[in-house]
Amino acid sequence: MGAKVVFLQKISILNIRQIGLLGGLMFSVLALQFEPPAGLSDDGWLVLVIAIWMAIWWMTEAVPIAVTALVPLVLFPILDLGTIKSVGSSYAGKAVFLTLGGFIIGLAIQRWNLHIRIAMETVKRVGTEPRSVIGGFMVASAFLSMWITNTATTVMMLPIAISVALLLEREGDGDTAAKAAFGTALMLGLAYSASIGGMMTLVGTSTNVMFKGYFEQNYGLEIDFLDWMMVGVPIGITLLAIVWWMLSFVLFPCEMIGHKGIGNIIDKKLDDLGKMSTAEIRTLLVFLLTASLWIGKSIIEPFLGGLVLNDASIAIFGAILLFVIPVDWKAGVFLLQWSDTKDVPWGILLLLGGGLALAGAMNSFGVADWIGSKITQFDDIPAWLLVLLTVMLIIFLSELMSNVATLTAFLPIIVAVAVGFAENPLLLALPAAFAASCAFMLPIATPPNAIVFGSGLLSIPQMAKTGFLLNIIAIFALTIMCYVLGMAIFKVELGVLPAWVQNYSQ
Repeated sequence: MGAKVVFLQKISILNIRQIGLLGGLMFSVLALQFEPPAGLSDDGWLVLVIAIWMAIWWMTEAVPIAVTALVPLVLFPILDLGTIKSVGSSYAGKAVFLTLGGFIIGLAIQRWNLHIRIAMETVKRVGTEPRSVIGGFMVASAFLSMWITNTATTVMMLPIAISVALLLEREGDGDTAAKAAFGTALMLGLAYSASIGGMMTLVGTSTNVMFKGYFEQNYGLEIDFLDWMMVGVPIGITLLAIVWWMLSFVLFPCEMIGHKGIGNIIDKKLDDLGKMSTAEIRTLLVFLLTASLWIGKSIIEPFLGGLVLNDASIAIFGAILLFVIPVDWKAGVFLLQWSDTKDVPWGILLLLGGGLALAGAMNSFGVADWIGSKITQFDDIPAWLLVLLTVMLIIFLSELMSNVATLTAFLPIIVAVAVGFAENPLLLALPAAFAASCAFMLPIATPPNAIVFGSGLLSIPQMAKTGFLLNIIAIFALTIMCYVLGMAIFKVELGVLPAWVQNYSQ
């Protein structure tokens, strides 16, 4: 029976991909047989058709997501929607190099197991009481995800978390239901905290960089690393606390006492690492230097005699240091070798580039403004409700398609809607960027969700029910915190269009 289910699942996935592959192409051919809708230019109609085609491929994963992101690089120059130089610049912009530098620094942290040491030292200090263990894993996972990919964090933490869950299942004090509840809560906490941690810094997840790149490319607005953290960290800590409390006290109450074997597992991991090596120390110093420059950029610049720092240059500077700082000079061993870069998720960089190219075209050819004008016909919607509806839309769409693809498709529209209501685009765009990291319901929604689901310690109904409730909580938490904190940090005034929007319009 199991083999039959797997076979049917494969057939179903294959059919969805085939439908998406052919459906996207057929839609494009048929749509172009019609005249553009009123108010949309011929070029705008072409861009809209391409955007819908790409959205269909992204939703069905008809081809790899990164391959879909290459469509603008081919079609825009052919259809005279841009030159290869102008379109290609989106694939090699500051946002892409910021992400690349962040990935390379993350690779060095992983190569020398610095991430494991940080995680185990964090978990060790919280004690062996089950709720504390869940909290310790969540804090460690969230912190690491601020700086390295959510996927890498979850993959690294999962085997240790499974060992702890199985130990309590075998030897813990408590009934079978309590033991199972602990394992489920630990797995879900690990996945959700990786996603939440990613929203706290600009380099934590690709949607944050997409947000930054969009505003820099289309409006010349620099999103400061520290400003982002001043909003992202409080939001992340709040969501972490809520998720931990919901998992360990409400949804999966862990009515058990601790087990000394948990400490033994953590100690064994630390013993295997040994004393902190020279490579770890030097990698840590490069990381701290890079993070300090990101965070303190605005404080440092006045002392540089007119020199200007930007996040992408800082990221690449940190990456270069890793290739020139030796571990063993005589043996020619450095903190990173070029061969290590094979593990860079290059597809994410292409996805960012394609997303920025598509979003730029939607702006330039009036597609976003045209769609926004249809929505702003409902002119009596209060600002707080616009924020709530935006967050709700992005969270639930991110359950079904890549969060970067979701933000790519809707960010230009969200910005146009805000402008149509005579509001600062950041009023809606900022919560949308955070919302893209809050897809908690389905294994397919995020890599961390899929990874922990593979542990076998939880079911799809458990994840779906828990995730739906947490999605609802996240909708209200993000709406309130972005409406209050985000507006204060980014100086958003209700009913006032900032100068950078007016300059763009001119």
